[in-house]
Amino acid sequence: MLKRSIGIGMLCFAGHAYSAEIAVTTTADAVKDDKECSLREAVEYLNLAEADRPEAGYMGCGGKGASAVIVLEKNKVYRLDKKISIKAAMDIKTLYDSSVMEQAVAGLNNAVIEMAGQDQIFHIDNNDQVPVKVSMKEITFQGCKKSICAAQGGIIYNNETLTLETVKLLNGFANLGGAIYNASFSADAAVTAGSVTLQNSLLENNSAQDGGAIYSLAPGFKIYHSVFLRNASSSGGAVVYTLNAAADSSKLVFPSRLNILVNSTFFKNNGYAVNLKDGIGLNNLSIIKNAGGVMFDAPEGRGYLANSVVIGNGTAGEARDCGAEGASADKSILFNNLVSQPDCPVGASANQNTVLQGPDVIAGEDEGACSNLLQDGSSLFCPYAVPAKAFLGYLRPRMLLSYANVFSSPILNKGQTLANGNANFVYCEPADQRGTARLADNLWCDRGAVEIAVPASISKLGKDIKPGEIVQLNILESLGDSDLIPKEQCNAVAGPNPAGTPWQDGCLKIKQKETVSKGRTELNLDGGLTYTPNGSWHGTDDFEIQIITSSTRFNSPVEAKYLSARVTVKQEPDNAMESKTVETSGGALGAYSLAALFGLLGLRRFKK
Repeated sequence: MLKRSIGIGMLCFAGHAYSAEIAVTTTADAVKDDKECSLREAVEYLNLAEADRPEAGYMGCGGKGASAVIVLEKNKVYRLDKKISIKAAMDIKTLYDSSVMEQAVAGLNNAVIEMAGQDQIFHIDNNDQVPVKVSMKEITFQGCKKSICAAQGGIIYNNETLTLETVKLLNGFANLGGAIYNASFSADAAVTAGSVTLQNSLLENNSAQDGGAIYSLAPGFKIYHSVFLRNASSSGGAVVYTLNAAADSSKLVFPSRLNILVNSTFFKNNGYAVNLKDGIGLNNLSIIKNAGGVMFDAPEGRGYLANSVVIGNGTAGEARDCGAEGASADKSILFNNLVSQPDCPVGASANQNTVLQGPDVIAGEDEGACSNLLQDGSSLFCPYAVPAKAFLGYLRPRMLLSYANVFSSPILNKGQTLANGNANFVYCEPADQRGTARLADNLWCDRGAVEIAVPASISKLGKDIKPGEIVQLNILESLGDSDLIPKEQCNAVAGPNPAGTPWQDGCLKIKQKETVSKGRTELNLDGGLTYTPNGSWHGTDDFEIQIITSSTRFNSPVEAKYLSARVTVKQEPDNAMESKTVETSGGALGAYSLAALFGLLGLRRFKK
């Protein structure tokens, strides 16, 4: 009862805290003078000059004391018949009214704004030289799904200061900017006007002639921790396309962070991922299996690509990791990247770029489950996958059995240091696409959007069963960014099995804790853990499993190679208990959370 009372109290407190915000109370796209507040009415109310906003409210929205914050209900779908014009500063976000007992994962319960007509969703422009700030958080935007939603910006046209956080931009179609058109020049074309900050977001299945995802008249964006998936530029140009270089890029100090695209993944896009202009910085990107990688066009040498993986891009067997507009004039700076196209402009050896021709890229299908190390021993990445209780997916780098040490990978531990004296040095980003912290020592940085994390241990496992049942769990997601060692490799990694029996996958060892052994435990290479009781005993079997992964195998001595997890199995007859299951892929702390929590510790343990 105590927890329940606290939860209710917190909800009451939350209701009071949000009392000044404008709550949208209907999903209909209506403008009528009633007690309901639609999204269109809420925006129109805030578009009014502050002095002109009626104290009694407008069409059921706002009123005295109302803030410039519009809140939508989680998981509700708000359908629009035509675009909404935004002309004033405002925030639009999903309101999570979950109790303190619920775990709210950002992005998994977004409100949805869907275009039912043939139009873009928002046109953001106050027709004034002074930009206003517009913020949208935890919203899924569904474009019109027609051949053309709008000429400029299939979902959003922006000429203000726009921030998008934890959003999805899906199915937008336009001539320019399938999802977003950013009018990033002022009227006199001398200074940057509209700008977009995009963070922790997904842009998927958007299409345009140029800028399948984003079209910007000039560098006017900051993009962090985001995924660009299956967008298309019919011209063959970039899905994040910038028309002009920065207005005065000569004043920028290298490496400039004024306009950046970092810690993000481009996968299976039709077109180049991005075109690099003077005034743009690209850092820690994974650009993999697109129709093209990066198009370089920085004749002043004020654009850079650093600490990134650009491999497997191209069509019809032709490698297209790199392209150049006016190749003889381009002076883009490439520093510490992995590419697979031999004629990429990698520059002098001091730039520390690596060319790996014809690599095997994905272990399995492009999306879904990852092949184990016996099924595929050469591919550099697992397929694109979204972990349980996560908002964004990613391409996980693999630690292959062919690597002799932690420096053998072309991705892992490839950071550089200023001590090399390279004027083109660029630091890695402080955290990866998932938010996993990188070590302060840049030498341990991994190329690409994902920093390999190794957990220090695995959370407790267990299950309550009835006589005649078996326990089946999977520990693969609990291993961080690692795979289990095949049993065929265990003698070489750990020596003979001290139990005197043949090794199982993962070089599995069992250590009893509070009880004697009451069952048989088996582990396969795909992470499947099976426990079979020895008969219909009543009580518990309490033991520890110890396993070796593709990452921990480099530790020494042998004991340091093992990850451990406590396992408790309770067996009782019918009606003697309530069935309970505990495993690390579910509950309040899932496998991804464990990797994030233990990632730094694991990396320090791993990268000595």
